[in-house]
Amino acid sequence: MIFGNRVGDRDKRFSGFNRLVRARFFALFIPLTLLNIAALMLANSLFINVEQAKQQAMVQAAIEVGTNLAQHDLATVMSHLEFLTASEHVESFLDGGIDDSKAHIEREFLNLANTSQLYDQIRLIAPSGMELVRVDFFDDQAVAVVPELLQDKSKRYYFQEAASIASDKIYISALDLNVENGVIEQPLKPMIRFAKPLRDKSGEFRGVIVLNYFASLLLDKFRNQMMFAPGEGALLNKEGYWLSNQDASKEWGFMLDHKQNFGSESPELWQAIKRAEKGSVESSDGLVTFATVHPIKDIHKKVANRDHFIDEWRIIIVNTYWGIGPALVLSKMEFLYPALIIYPIGLILIWFWARASVGRKCAEQHLKNFNNTLKQKVAERTRELAVIKDVTILSMATLAETRDNETGQHLRRTQTYVKLLAQELQKHPDFHDFMSDKNIELLYKSAPLHDIGKVGIPDEILLKPTKLTDFEFEIMKRHTTYGSNAISSSINTLTNELAENDGPTFLQFAQDIAHYHHEKWDGSGYPNGLSGDDIPVAARIMAIADVFDALSCKRVYKEAFGRDKTESIMFEGSGNHFDPRMIDAFSRIRESFWEVKALYEDEPPEITNGCIEHFPAEYSQLINMGQGI
Repeated sequence: MIFGNRVGDRDKRFSGFNRLVRARFFALFIPLTLLNIAALMLANSLFINVEQAKQQAMVQAAIEVGTNLAQHDLATVMSHLEFLTASEHVESFLDGGIDDSKAHIEREFLNLANTSQLYDQIRLIAPSGMELVRVDFFDDQAVAVVPELLQDKSKRYYFQEAASIASDKIYISALDLNVENGVIEQPLKPMIRFAKPLRDKSGEFRGVIVLNYFASLLLDKFRNQMMFAPGEGALLNKEGYWLSNQDASKEWGFMLDHKQNFGSESPELWQAIKRAEKGSVESSDGLVTFATVHPIKDIHKKVANRDHFIDEWRIIIVNTYWGIGPALVLSKMEFLYPALIIYPIGLILIWFWARASVGRKCAEQHLKNFNNTLKQKVAERTRELAVIKDVTILSMATLAETRDNETGQHLRRTQTYVKLLAQELQKHPDFHDFMSDKNIELLYKSAPLHDIGKVGIPDEILLKPTKLTDFEFEIMKRHTTYGSNAISSSINTLTNELAENDGPTFLQFAQDIAHYHHEKWDGSGYPNGLSGDDIPVAARIMAIADVFDALSCKRVYKEAFGRDKTESIMFEGSGNHFDPRMIDAFSRIRESFWEVKALYEDEPPEITNGCIEHFPAEYSQLINMGQGI
């Protein structure tokens, strides 16, 4: 009986011990789970905002290229028309008639049609409306029409409109379908007619030159360009009819029986588009981005007809991929491995900690200082949570490096440089108030996020092993605003979702560093060209750390610069690249920088088949004497 009581007491003690272990475990399990949820929310916010910024940049680029295509092609046609009307053979026609100049004009028309391949017809029409010379283009060959087949065009609107022009301006018809003998030509042949009257030195009307431009060439180029934009692109005329659409059956409603147009299909959206030159409007189908296209620059100065048919076309792109969310994160799982690994490891550590904590608690129950011991345990638990939080944040910062694959210790070195320089600046009266111990710690934590925006730079530019073109470098420079915009959105999300004070503060430092760490003291940096004290303190400190690391460390594209050369370049940057006060502070602690560099030394990226693997092309473009890094 006594033995049975002892066994029962032991079972009760064991059951109570397990209950305490489970309680301790769940006390940390819930905060750790919330922390991981917050990390996933941050990742989702960063990825979505960077991806959407990249998509919108692609949309704007497609619109700009589409606009330039229209302006370039039509400017070419107008220059051809001016060339023909000013040619010596046309001048000969004006002075002596068609008999002596017809063969030369015909040959000139043939040469232009064959070399440019832009025109369905090129014609010289007499004042009576009768064609004097006509060149037709079919089967990839220009052919002069024999006199017997020349036609009377006196009743055609483009001849009448051009003949009535008394100035040096030209006539341009609408972009429509070619009509032969009152019937729309099949297959459909989009056409724009350019015409200019000919007058002799006395001002007498002597004829009209007409160019029938193959508008399908312009529309095909436009459709090809829209293939690179996310979503669906279309071109509308000023009345809202489709000139180009992914669904070809909707096109040419103003000439075909179906009468379909964008204005009747989406009247509210069309009214919003008509009211502005360009912009974006949310719709049920996605984000609708639009811009007004003026194919002829200074059309009122160059074109005589008052109804400018081809002015104010509108490009619209419906970004059907705009509504993205968790699916994007799932497609980027390789970036989330650190968080996914930390979470289960954290649970295991919490379980063992809970068992150890309860065992220690049971062994210390007889102590009189129970309250002090409990406070100590709470403090230890809080510190452990903070360590887990910091590790998770640093892991998320490393996501950007998986795109760029900077040298392995780059994050650790640069954040240590930032901390050393900030601690030295504490002694300077200009920075003493700002450089509190808390702010220095936040700077240290936020430094790894300086290049988070490179997640949004296309691989063909980010990983390009050779020198970037000017256009590519302009795209590369956008990583500062990509990162800043994504972090700004994340600050708003976390402020709304979590009652965290340090989180938004940390991200505010990170936003300043991501956006401005390529600004220069003399205002020659990017993206905003800030100068002097207008550049945030955190970004000025990060610039010194980032440039020092790039100069002093070995890379595939260069050997590490020696101490003398590195320091010489840094000091030369005082007053132009860097804040002179910060360079003075750097000069006093440079020995510590070199010690950190030696402590966290690493090897350059690997070379495979003679090509640099995962190498940030931006640095190879800018490493020359450290300028612009």
